[in-house]
Amino acid sequence: MRTFIRWAGSKRLILHRLRQFWPGGQTRYVEPFAGSACLFFDLEPKSAILGDLNGDLINAMRCIKRDVDRVLGHLFSFRRGALAYSHIRALDPVPLTDYERAARFLYLNRYCFNGLYRTNMRGQFNVPYGPPKKGESLARVDESLVRSASKMLANALLLHCDFAHTLSQCEAGDFVYLDPPYAVGSRRVFAEYLPDSFGNGDLPRLAAALHELHQRRVAFVITYADCAESRALLREWRPVRIRTPRNIAGFVGSRKFSYELLATNLELDRHGY
Repeated sequence: MRTFIRWAGSKRLILHRLRQFWPGGQTRYVEPFAGSACLFFDLEPKSAILGDLNGDLINAMRCIKRDVDRVLGHLFSFRRGALAYSHIRALDPVPLTDYERAARFLYLNRYCFNGLYRTNMRGQFNVPYGPPKKGESLARVDESLVRSASKMLANALLLHCDFAHTLSQCEAGDFVYLDPPYAVGSRRVFAEYLPDSFGNGDLPRLAAALHELHQRRVAFVITYADCAESRALLREWRPVRIRTPRNIAGFVGSRKFSYELLATNLELDRHGY
């Protein structure tokens, strides 16, 4: 199934490359930088752990898992359009219930510009409204997709935490997919989703985590922007350079291809990707 979340940096367009690594069966799926979790929804594993530092994201997933009707009830009470969007964005989330916050997250995710999640240093969501493209209607959130997601999330443990804590839950035989926010020193890459996002200072911890996963016989696949940092991080895992469409640029005409590295500790025929 498709993910119900729009997300900058989503791997939706390279799912055909990623799904070939999935062993299937009763393997538990683990993703410590969940984002839109598009690979999780695509694979539909029987058991999973999804973790992320983004509290709004994890709260929305938890509420959809527990009571999707309640979330949708709040969501569809919101008006649509630029003025309504500004009003919903300006709401202080602190006094809202978890379900109201979840509905607000879904609303902002659906109608914000380019599916970005970005906050200021005070943690306030600050992405502008994204008007519908020419010829498109102001369609509301896909209810059937959210309901399907609720069923899928019933199989997942949802953690609001640092990636290292999520990975500490892994056991031999698990399958881990890692797609961290990109920390690239040589060029601008959108990565500041919220204060204290993953950055250059976290790369040594990530390198140590990959080693530990391998030692514990946990299979992993990782994708990262092709840059000096990732080449150093992944060199012993025989990374492969892949071309991926960019989806951060503001307008479709300015979106181009970029390159990422894909690495794994699995022993596979590497010519297939």
